[in-house]
Amino acid sequence: MSSRFLAATIFATAVFISADAIAAPFGQPTVSTPPAPIGHLQPRARPLSPDSGAEQVEQDRMSTFNAEQHKLDMELDRSLNICRC
Repeated sequence: MSSRFLAATIFATAVFISADAIAAPFGQPTVSTPPAPIGHLQPRARPLSPDSGAEQVEQDRMSTFNAEQHKLDMELDRSLNICRC
């Protein structure tokens, strides 16, 4: 029994030592990436006035897209054979 315990201890020690050797030093990133530029801002959408023609065109485009997607979803639902018992 002690030989099994000794073998298990040696194996566990080897695993921990190899994992520690592979790991990056504490506090340092594994991949060096350049820092983000100072003052970098996230892109923002252009504001649209509520009653502009551009907003109406965008709403019409989205409505058309949603109608097409709904039609495709309904066709897919009809083609699936799902038991809803």
